[in-house]
Amino acid sequence: MKGLRIKNITSSTFNKLSFDFPATGLYGLIGKNGVGKSTLFTIINGETEIKQNEKYLSVGGVAYIPDLNIFDKNLSANDYLKLLSSSERTTFESSLKLMGGSDFLSRRISSYSLGMKELFALLYLLSLQREVVILDELIDGLDEQKRFKAYDLLKKHSRNKLILLTSHNLSEVFENCDRVYLLKESSLVEVGSLSEAHSIIN
Repeated sequence: MKGLRIKNITSSTFNKLSFDFPATGLYGLIGKNGVGKSTLFTIINGETEIKQNEKYLSVGGVAYIPDLNIFDKNLSANDYLKLLSSSERTTFESSLKLMGGSDFLSRRISSYSLGMKELFALLYLLSLQREVVILDELIDGLDEQKRFKAYDLLKKHSRNKLILLTSHNLSEVFENCDRVYLLKESSLVEVGSLSEAHSIIN
């Protein structure tokens, strides 16, 4: 694993944006609404066409769900689990055991609450054999107890993966992430404290 390096991204949102992340760790990305966090994630995932001098992704690729509606509402979580390899399925089941709440997996996704959808999406992403995992406000809909468990799970997986996340709950981001970065037009700047983050964003 070699981490993630992007240099000189130029698009309608960014002006020569460059940054480097190591191969592993849990990192929070914050910024004012509309700054382009989701756009950046689609660029990392290869969905957005950009002008650039260099873009390097670790060979393992990216696991990212931009919208929970990507799941077919007529299928169940169990239907999607059939797409996983045996080792990925083992990882999913191990993570699910830590999180709890497996009673909904056989039901149609159309019947899931927001929390159920987020829980399934989180566990599914972490189970994929990808080196970079992106979580765009993906655990904000979980109740407090499950969010605490989710962060414990993310810390565990971040020993072997690079995990980038955004969340509206800044206090939890600072409490759990290795580092937190503020996204700007041309840079990612490390933010040292929760109070500093509030003064910038609010």
